[in-house]
Amino acid sequence: MFGRRVGLMLNAWSRAVVREEVDWAEVAAGSLLRTAVGHWRDDADEWFAAAYERLPETARVNPLSRDFQWVESWLESIGGEPIDWFCGVGSAWTLPFERGKAEGEVRSLLAALHETGRLTRQEAVSMLPVLALDVQSGQTVLDMCASPGSKTTQIAEHLGDSGVVVANEVVRGRVNMLVSNVQRHRSATVVIVNHDARHLPNVPETGYDRILVDVPCTGTGTTRKNPDVWSRWKPNGGRSMQKLQIDILARAAKIVKPGGRIVYSTCSLDPIENEAVVAAVMAEYPDLRLLPAAGTVPRIKASAGFTDWPILDDDCSILEGAEVRESFAPPNDARIVAQLPNCMRVWNDQSGGGG
Repeated sequence: MFGRRVGLMLNAWSRAVVREEVDWAEVAAGSLLRTAVGHWRDDADEWFAAAYERLPETARVNPLSRDFQWVESWLESIGGEPIDWFCGVGSAWTLPFERGKAEGEVRSLLAALHETGRLTRQEAVSMLPVLALDVQSGQTVLDMCASPGSKTTQIAEHLGDSGVVVANEVVRGRVNMLVSNVQRHRSATVVIVNHDARHLPNVPETGYDRILVDVPCTGTGTTRKNPDVWSRWKPNGGRSMQKLQIDILARAAKIVKPGGRIVYSTCSLDPIENEAVVAAVMAEYPDLRLLPAAGTVPRIKASAGFTDWPILDDDCSILEGAEVRESFAPPNDARIVAQLPNCMRVWNDQSGGGG
């Protein structure tokens, strides 16, 4: 690992939303998740208010499609607006209706454009990890936890007709969904594999140029899409997921090319699943360097990564002493602490989208 310089970028991102506020307001107000965010943010009420807002439909236009300019013109004609912070190839749009609420001919044509790969309906914040990955044409890219495939197809758009993205999915049932999305998109640079991400084999020569590590997580950033998170989330969820997350990210550190880049992302708000994971892997692989994630998407409204956080018990009281595993706690290594603010947290109330 000597001399390896790898950028790890963190975000807590979610997808989209449909829910009735009146049905969940009381549950959410008394939830452990709201209490936990109160430990993580001084202005938790602002986040809580934004956790109820409905998200609009958003879509990414495929620049490899021969009629992508017509698609953009049509989106504009129905009231769509380009997402101002999107800085990738092609374009991304916010549409003037809620997710899944298009009607009539607009609904039919939107579905047809998606099914033929001319656009991909995707929540805006889930486009961020690939932008941070900074994929260049001709590179060899690995998407370690790829299904359903929105990010895989976004990577393919950045590659154009040169390079390859290896899309891995461990769950065989979800591989079918991944295959369908890649076929829909007609991506010629995608290879689909079915491995446990913790044990992915090495590639020939020096390794992958870019690796996306969008790991399984507790999904605490998805309350606007999955309102049952309010009632089912408990602090031990992040603690139980963390070892898997660390193992997957550590495997990425072993198979990335020297000078390559890794992006680590979740749709969780819990620092145990985010900054703590990054810190643990940086401690294991001291040649890793944490690059400023915000610099890759400069116009997105976001917060710096945490350098300190409490470990919570199942009642959201602060857990201390012998019960705290080292990997849960904030790092003591000054080198790592100094770099953790380079992580990027995207909260619902800041981005106007998911969290």
